[in-house]
Amino acid sequence: MIKINLLPVKAAKRRAQGQQQLFIGAAVLTTTLVGIIIVHSVEAAKIEKVRSENQTTSAAIARLKAEIGDYELVKAQRDELIRQRDAIKRLQANRSGPVWMMRELSDILTRGKGPTFNKEQYEEQLKRFPDAGFNPNWEPKRVWLLSYEEKAHAVKFKGGAKSDEDVAEFLKRLKQSAFFSDVYWQQTQPQFDTKSNVAYVVFDVTCKVNY
Repeated sequence: MIKINLLPVKAAKRRAQGQQQLFIGAAVLTTTLVGIIIVHSVEAAKIEKVRSENQTTSAAIARLKAEIGDYELVKAQRDELIRQRDAIKRLQANRSGPVWMMRELSDILTRGKGPTFNKEQYEEQLKRFPDAGFNPNWEPKRVWLLSYEEKAHAVKFKGGAKSDEDVAEFLKRLKQSAFFSDVYWQQTQPQFDTKSNVAYVVFDVTCKVNY
């Protein structure tokens, strides 16, 4: 009987099978990696697209906010001018003699208030004459009126003040008021109260009242 040694053939077959399995495994791994890369690329592209769209949307929102902000500011300024105009018209239509003028004087000499004026014209005036503006933080109690005389719409004030600067502030407010015109500072005289040991000034102002 002839015996044939099949071990080399089996070994070769096993090697071939091993190589085939290795090739198949490598092919599967490669395919898997390619799939992962493709999926990752697609997802990355989607993410980048979403990020780009978010940036575009954020920019559009910021632009709209800026536009709306400017609109609200302009609208508020317009509403303020209309309110002031209507207030002046209302005062002009309803006032009766010096009653309304006295109320205007009261506002001029009240903290947190001030004269009735056209804000737009006032701001334009300040551009040309910065010193013409009145000080909204001034304390009106530093000025007091001693007498008031009116004849044919010509008015003369006599008053007292802590200082010449306070008189000047009072005059600035009178000049800006829609109810007074041709405001002139006539004279100032220093005074001293010996009882209270306080120095002050008295002053005379002439103007015309518009009613």
